[in-house]
Amino acid sequence: MPYTVAKNESDYGSLLDPTQAVEPWGQYPQDNFTEGLFIDYKAFDKADIQPRYEFGFGLSYTTFSFSGLNITKNESANFDPYPTGEVLQGGPADLWDVLATITASVTNTGEVVGAEVAQLYLGLPGDKDVVPLRQLRGFEKMSLLANQSATVSFPLTRRDLSEWDVVAQKWSLVTGDIKVEAKGVIDDEK
Repeated sequence: MPYTVAKNESDYGSLLDPTQAVEPWGQYPQDNFTEGLFIDYKAFDKADIQPRYEFGFGLSYTTFSFSGLNITKNESANFDPYPTGEVLQGGPADLWDVLATITASVTNTGEVVGAEVAQLYLGLPGDKDVVPLRQLRGFEKMSLLANQSATVSFPLTRRDLSEWDVVAQKWSLVTGDIKVEAKGVIDDEK
């Protein structure tokens, strides 16, 4: 699912209330985006609401397991608080440098061939009224035969591990513990 399906309409909060046009903009609605980063699954996480079907939910005739979480830090990468690279379209070039790679093994534990979309979520440190509990940072779909395993790999860029510093007006590398979650099964703090 590319979105969360709630159990009750009220679980969506004000999301279902359309923004109405006001003067002087006439027919063009304006929105202040007061929800911040808390849209879809992030809003459900913050409000601790169990949805009917969560974001990323899928149905299958088989089952899958995840194991062997491994986090490898790129020791040759620049871990300065702010990017220092040449500014190109999309921001400083080093925002796209890989700082770490997360791998895990996915196994089809069922009796028939099936496809699984492995999802990587990060829980960045910070005030949970401002920073979502988890944020999707990668996904990969793989088809596996019964009892077949494969390794999924998620490279994490400086941008994946940064937050916007409103004072410096730059992306800033987060510090502290980062929670790693893959498909809701692997859960480790590194």
